[in-house]
Amino acid sequence: MTTDTIIHTLEVEDLTPAAFAPFGEVLAVRERPTFDLPTKTLHRFDWSTDSETIVQIIAFKPLPFIVGAVERHWHVTESRMHIGGSPAVVVVAPPSDAPPSPSDLRAFRIDRQGFMFKTGTWHSLNAYPEGSAPSEFLFLSDRATQSELFDNPTPNPVRSSIHRFETGIAIRPPA
Repeated sequence: MTTDTIIHTLEVEDLTPAAFAPFGEVLAVRERPTFDLPTKTLHRFDWSTDSETIVQIIAFKPLPFIVGAVERHWHVTESRMHIGGSPAVVVVAPPSDAPPSPSDLRAFRIDRQGFMFKTGTWHSLNAYPEGSAPSEFLFLSDRATQSELFDNPTPNPVRSSIHRFETGIAIRPPA
């Protein structure tokens, strides 16, 4: 990636179920619960993986609001819940066979909310904190994908695809 020219600027949107639907699901109480029991109401989500589940807390450190690359995963409906620190911005594009163009990207503000990506949804490698404090997320993924990307990185991952843009894409932070 070069940073010579910014070719596209993304406006940050609020994370709502309707706006996020092309990319996945907002993890929130639904109008109809999965189960309504005497002492609790359950809202279940169709999370899936073909590998051992891994639960992590990830703290994204403040970075410039420039996206250089996106990734997607084929074997897990990766999920994140913002649990502390600064609100953050996450960039996504719909699942597709081809890498996304800058015009396919959308940016969402995450503040004490959670979301689950559809399998194959393109997303930024980082979340971008809005403040000076890191943004902390509870992160649900699978061990095989995480191992391929972080523990034993491979130049050509098979569980994920990574696309690097020729120029950086600016995110316009909320006013």
